[in-house]
Amino acid sequence: MIRSHTIDKLFAAAALAFCCSTPSWAQTPSHQTAPTTQPGSTPSARKLTLDDAVNLALRNSKSLRIAAEGVIKARGRVNEARAAYLPTVNSDTTFTRLDEGSSVTFPGPTGEPQTIPLVRQDQKSVAIVAAMPIDIVGQIGAAVSASEFQEIAARLDYNRTRNQVVLDVKNAYFDVLRARAFVGVAEQALQNAKDRLSTAEAYLRAGTGTRFDVLRAETEVANAQQNVISAKNRVNLATAVLNNVLNLDQNTPIETEETGDVNAGNVNSFDDAVTEAYRTRPEILQSDAFIRAAEKGVTLAQRSVMPSVSLAWNFQYTPDAGGFSPKTTSWAAFARVSLPIFDAGVSRARIQQARADVNTTKINKQITMDSVALEIRQAYLSVVEAQERLNVTTAALTQAQEQYRLAQVRFKEGVTLVPGGSPLLEISDAQTALTQAQVNQINARYDLQNARARLDRAIGRYAFDGSARPGLPGPALHNRK
Repeated sequence: MIRSHTIDKLFAAAALAFCCSTPSWAQTPSHQTAPTTQPGSTPSARKLTLDDAVNLALRNSKSLRIAAEGVIKARGRVNEARAAYLPTVNSDTTFTRLDEGSSVTFPGPTGEPQTIPLVRQDQKSVAIVAAMPIDIVGQIGAAVSASEFQEIAARLDYNRTRNQVVLDVKNAYFDVLRARAFVGVAEQALQNAKDRLSTAEAYLRAGTGTRFDVLRAETEVANAQQNVISAKNRVNLATAVLNNVLNLDQNTPIETEETGDVNAGNVNSFDDAVTEAYRTRPEILQSDAFIRAAEKGVTLAQRSVMPSVSLAWNFQYTPDAGGFSPKTTSWAAFARVSLPIFDAGVSRARIQQARADVNTTKINKQITMDSVALEIRQAYLSVVEAQERLNVTTAALTQAQEQYRLAQVRFKEGVTLVPGGSPLLEISDAQTALTQAQVNQINARYDLQNARARLDRAIGRYAFDGSARPGLPGPALHNRK
């Protein structure tokens, strides 16, 4: 299980990384909406290793950009909540015209009438109000903390997206390698069929063969040519998927490289894999952040029935003041204490809702952990199965290659294991068995690589790369200061 202080360390690291400044990744201009693939484009060919493909996808991924925007939005909510600590200043300017004004006339010192306006027909006023909240019960602080945990969840969502992007790239890359390997098998079968056709034609010219054998060999060549065409088309389809995952123009030619020893790397036991995943999967860490945010929601609801204090200062300027002793400027200072006495049960209902939210997030964490355990079990069993299949298919391929070699020798000598049998039929059967063994070995090889990639993703090994922006650098962050 995740220790309770883990999410506190995540919170501290996120707060430290974004203190007092706007992150540079949040200052980038808005993204263009032009499509990635442009009709008639001729992009340069790319030669990519698996690591190159992963790095390119992480730079180009649109889903990661969306996740980064989610982090920016969550950070904005934090800034909005923190703004409640600061004073506010508002200005209000009004102009009023009445249907008529009122005045009073008195005889002046010299006997002339003197008019004093009581209410002017045109009235202007300017007011400035400054207010400062005093968070004596921590209500603002609870709201800020809740928004900060929501920000941590948004950052972990970026890590979750990164984890999935890397898996998608690896699967697409392995599919291209698989398709290219099938092309090699199909081309070898085609060459073998052409060799058999040449031998059958030579036997026919020498008078030791039959026209039927030549026709059969020609049919096998035609079928092998169709298989080569289909195999090459699968390469094109797999390359199109890889281009899409890499966010490259669909017209971009890609050359991939083999990934090395398929047996490299250690496979955890199931229990070790689950234990590691409970510490590293972003979805589980997200659940912890959601729980803490919901708990802050309970605190916020409970403190809504406590007293609140605020200070205010009001300045008024009325140049059109009337009366016998008009005063054009005035100000007033206020100290306000508000104590809820009876709110008809609203606060109790809010607390009830907030506690239900806490229980819901805790249940959701259990569901998430169960789902992660299931993913790991499935991926782990797939790794074990693919490894066993690879061992079997490697041995079967060796046997099929030797079987074909012997059948080829007998075909050239015009003899068979079965008296009266057809040498061409025997070598055709051997070719079919060899092709199937090669296909099985290729499938087992790349099924193993796909399964290992899925297992790594299920554990969460692709989620963190040590970079704090915009996601989190690591799952536990025990070394952060």
